[in-house]
Amino acid sequence: MLKLSRQLHNWLGLILAIQILFWFLSGLVMAIMPIEQVRGEHLRQSVSSSWQDAVVAPAAVLAKHSPSATLAFSQQLIASNNTLIAAPVYVVTDADQQFRYNANSGEQIDLLTEADIQQLARAQYLGNGQMSQAALLTALPQEVKNLSAPLWQVQFNDTDNTTFYLDPATGLVQRVRASGWRLFDFFWMLHIMDYQDRSNFNNPLLITTAAAALLFTLTGLVLLWQRYRPKRKFYR
Repeated sequence: MLKLSRQLHNWLGLILAIQILFWFLSGLVMAIMPIEQVRGEHLRQSVSSSWQDAVVAPAAVLAKHSPSATLAFSQQLIASNNTLIAAPVYVVTDADQQFRYNANSGEQIDLLTEADIQQLARAQYLGNGQMSQAALLTALPQEVKNLSAPLWQVQFNDTDNTTFYLDPATGLVQRVRASGWRLFDFFWMLHIMDYQDRSNFNNPLLITTAAAALLFTLTGLVLLWQRYRPKRKFYR
């Protein structure tokens, strides 16, 4: 039993050494990084709409769609004299399509122009750079794969390599991606061992490696107990 534990412990230690180092290193880095900066909250101005002023009821909007349609709350941004104003918006998802309605008038919201998007992106940006590029994406990159296309991607030439992803109808920044988030995402990938999607916490590789690490720990405890167990004393 002790010989088997020693062999298992030694081999598992050789196999797991690098991944265990990655677990400790990635956990430390993610614990140190403030989550607000990872999310880019210091780079974006946030505004809230006044829902108590909404006139149109959600049921009136849902009545325009199929019984399986779902409704969520959002807001539409308006930039006026360097001031952001947010109007309440209903977002209806019906048959894999999204429709947006002004909660004050009940009218469907049309897509914003590129000039509108650029103006709203600048109004929400709190960094120290200038806008360098704006593009309407129908295929989304890895860093925002959980969102729905299309989205406007607006890039800024600041030290954080900031990228805004904006809703094409409301102008609202859906996600901020900057150097801090990308660094966090890299270590998150190492931590959960999902090197493709970087989101599957239940992938077989992680489960197998974690089980092997548990066995490594248990065999180490067996060897530790064997080394330091109390010696029996015999008296005549």
